[in-house]
Amino acid sequence: MNLLRLALHQFDPSGGSTAGDTTATKPDIVLIHGTGSSAEMWEPQVKLLTGLGHRCFVIDLRGHGKTPEPGEHTDLAVHMADVLETITDSPIRFPAVFVGHSLGSIISITLAEQRPELVALIFAAGFPGRVLAPISYAFKLFMSHLYAPLKAKNWHHGWAFRPRTLISTERNALEQIVKNFGDLDFVTNLPKVQCRVHMAAGRFDPVAPSFYALKIHKALPTSTFTMFEMGGHNFMDTHPQKFNRWLTEGLSDI
Repeated sequence: MNLLRLALHQFDPSGGSTAGDTTATKPDIVLIHGTGSSAEMWEPQVKLLTGLGHRCFVIDLRGHGKTPEPGEHTDLAVHMADVLETITDSPIRFPAVFVGHSLGSIISITLAEQRPELVALIFAAGFPGRVLAPISYAFKLFMSHLYAPLKAKNWHHGWAFRPRTLISTERNALEQIVKNFGDLDFVTNLPKVQCRVHMAAGRFDPVAPSFYALKIHKALPTSTFTMFEMGGHNFMDTHPQKFNRWLTEGLSDI
């Protein structure tokens, strides 16, 4: 396995200067996207959080956004090694706040288990407690029959962010999710974290079913839970005001 230095985008509060300790009392925030997405998804949240005085660091996972895809076996341990390689050799001040969506929430919570000194607080959006078998099967069909033809036609470059970014993601990065993440089970193997975890789920999320997230929340004493009614997997897109309010209210914990 080759460790990758992931693309890490830094955004400072207005003025871009940390002189005068304008951000010294505000924790840094690390945002991690999910499968088939990129750092671009967090633009509205970066604008909000830097406006509140936080420095934001946004990661592109391997094969996503501006990070290359080496074409290797990639499981959770590989993603974790990439993230640790990147953040521990960066200007991030720890412990930091981690905001993750889907795979990004898995990475954030696993990081809090393995390296608790790095994590002050977690926002876990669309945390996949388990992946339902029909969803894995549907994604396999998509990769087998639709991904390559759609990418070859180049139609996706003019599409909205989510479908455009999914098709733009390197094939191996997507296929490794199908091969190596189907057996993850955080419902049975409850995360062991010391810090506060703010969990949020979309009521109609087929990828990260809300009933699994709620079950994990009830068994995890350090957690809170917010349901996004009528929300799917990308509820930060469909409910942006509520999502940003969830972040700002949760930051009052630190």
